[in-house]
Amino acid sequence: MMNRQSLVSGWLFDVYPSEQGLTLWLIGRSGERIPCWCRFLPSFFLHLNASDAKRVPVLASRCPVRVSFTQTTRTEIYSGDALDVLYVHVHDTRRFQDAVRYFENFFPHFAFFNSDIPVEQLFFYETQLFPLALGDYSINQNGELTEWRLNDDREALEYELPPLSIMLVRNANDFVPPKYQKNILLEISYENHSFLLEQNDPREMLESFNWHLHRCDPDILLTHYGDSKLLPLIAGASQNFEVPLLLNRDDTAQYRTSKESSFFQYGKIVHKDGAFTLSGRWHVDADNSFTMSNANLDGLLEMTRLTQMCGQRQGRASIGTSMSSMQLSWAYRNNILIPAKKREAEDFKSAEILLLADRGGLIFNPPVGYHEDVAELDFVSMYPSIMVNHNVSPETINCRCCSPDDIRSRVPELDYSICAKRTGIVPETLRAVVKKRAYYKRMKKFYKGKDETLFKRYDDRQSALKWMLVSCFGYLGYKNARFGRIEAHESVNAFSREAILTAKEIAESRGYRLLHAIVDCVWLKKEGAAQRDYEELAEEISRRVGIDISLEGIYRWLLFPSSKTDPQITTANHYVGWYRSGECKMRGIEARRRDTPKFVKDMQSAMLKAMADAQTKDELSALVPDVLDTARPFITLLRSGRANPMDLVMRRHITREADEYSTNTVSAVVAKMIEAMGVHLSAGESIEFIILDQSGRKKPEKAKPLALYAFEDGYDIEQYTEFALRAMETLLLPFGYDLQRLKLEFGIQKTKRPLPALQELPLFRIEI
Repeated sequence: MMNRQSLVSGWLFDVYPSEQGLTLWLIGRSGERIPCWCRFLPSFFLHLNASDAKRVPVLASRCPVRVSFTQTTRTEIYSGDALDVLYVHVHDTRRFQDAVRYFENFFPHFAFFNSDIPVEQLFFYETQLFPLALGDYSINQNGELTEWRLNDDREALEYELPPLSIMLVRNANDFVPPKYQKNILLEISYENHSFLLEQNDPREMLESFNWHLHRCDPDILLTHYGDSKLLPLIAGASQNFEVPLLLNRDDTAQYRTSKESSFFQYGKIVHKDGAFTLSGRWHVDADNSFTMSNANLDGLLEMTRLTQMCGQRQGRASIGTSMSSMQLSWAYRNNILIPAKKREAEDFKSAEILLLADRGGLIFNPPVGYHEDVAELDFVSMYPSIMVNHNVSPETINCRCCSPDDIRSRVPELDYSICAKRTGIVPETLRAVVKKRAYYKRMKKFYKGKDETLFKRYDDRQSALKWMLVSCFGYLGYKNARFGRIEAHESVNAFSREAILTAKEIAESRGYRLLHAIVDCVWLKKEGAAQRDYEELAEEISRRVGIDISLEGIYRWLLFPSSKTDPQITTANHYVGWYRSGECKMRGIEARRRDTPKFVKDMQSAMLKAMADAQTKDELSALVPDVLDTARPFITLLRSGRANPMDLVMRRHITREADEYSTNTVSAVVAKMIEAMGVHLSAGESIEFIILDQSGRKKPEKAKPLALYAFEDGYDIEQYTEFALRAMETLLLPFGYDLQRLKLEFGIQKTKRPLPALQELPLFRIEI
């Protein structure tokens, strides 16, 4: 702790509950790491009737955690009414939830507000500090943070970051995830050097690990599978062999852990590893972080500042949780009560309104095949812009505060009213995100080809914000979102449908043909139209609709492939084409999909590259023999049985526990084999395997998990050949090359199992 009164100029880095209140870590401008503490009473609110309110003093005296309370007034978000509430202060930051749970035994859930928020976030909301905030911090002789002055803004477009030291810890044997391995070989990297901890004695390994922690003293411990395997393994060894670790900077604090979980989200089972978090430094598991996997460290730092969530929590948080944190902060600033659970029920609707409301974004299915000179126009952050521009928020749709005479605007088709007296919580919190992302996209474009470091930084920042903007719409309709309401969700869809229809009408009035539209993008074509013509069209649409729409590019050629189930129709979000700029864009086809083997991806990518120089459909048709020749070596190698099995790895998510499968699917077989290895997988976790015999006739095991695979196991030649041919069919079907013709082209039998000639079979029995 500090020995005298001092002023630290630097960044707030980490915050967590402790005996004195909250422990904070600062990073000074000179690089020093400084601990201090701050007095803080986390609090929640109770809205009770007179009878229940009289019981509180007696209940408080019996509470296992010391609490005190005062009377205050706060605003209820949906009605806008001022409510008299009890302000309950908890005098131990480490036992805030214990106090909440105690009172939950006596009062209904709808009486609680602000009661399920982590203590660190309560601190940030009440003080309006945020992680990585640059400022001047005053610390007295007892090490207490007494006051501060920020030289920073969490919504700043440009900001200065502290000089963070980073240590990477991973399993050197990364053939398969460490969960499947009995022996772990740790690799540590920092300051452009890597070290392998190869000691046979666990004590020596732990001592070596400690030495590197001491030498690097990382602010961020970046791991791969650190939450699920590495850190629990190291911590367990530390306990077994009685070798204390230096994982925490604060040697008085314990590691904090949480349990893994599986849950249903957006139509699929999702698995979330438990967390292993530290005190005084951040542990970020790159394989357990949506933000890191999509936006890297720069995206994580951007989100940490913006959402006021500590770096370790932000690293593991869903995008919905991040969005919610910004809304909670706004509510605190405006004295709005935050319900502990969602409580706003869906409004009653007639059958007619239900039919109108229960629709998503507007989609025009495109015509099958190849098209020339097609322009793509993309609405910029359409759904967030609708929320901001039209004041769409749970409390503003069919609000309770406006009379019919006060209503200034209504939702198209649905005739919902929109509040005219106040701006909603959703547009208030989204406005800064929309502004920041637009700025980062401009800077990314400016630095492209000029400065790769700055280009990547701005790209990662805008990518992090992109996912927040993408999810904010879905979160409006999420059943458990505390600031969610289905009518607001329906309203955004209604405005988006009107925007697409307006864009279509404007384009067609100018002689353009609409080929395709999907929610917030349109694909248009007009003979002889130049780039400037499309840009002028975009300007007119932006002016009329009120949402920016930009020209993404003009395709030399663009393919809308047919559906796998019906060759006469297309799938809305599947397309591939080459821009005039020389860039390829693909969505939904095999080369883009995560569940496609690398071998098939490589083959289809090579075919697309062979098609890159074509300017017209006729030129594409002339290139078909060359495209087939490009694919031929892949098929030959595959059918020879000599393809690299590592390029044939399949990835799937299991939907249930291994013993819950009732059918003998490939996923079920692999999940059971992994369970037999002694490795337990929960629903939602991913599995990697190679198919040995899809039919199960020759090899009942059908497939082997990658952890058990041996090269002599081989692979199912016919099944992988079909995967490859299907990928070829995606690109070549418009030229008449369906699956059967491709089999003939490459001399492949029509059936997976060769049949004897008909005349060789006994006349009284035919087996197929």
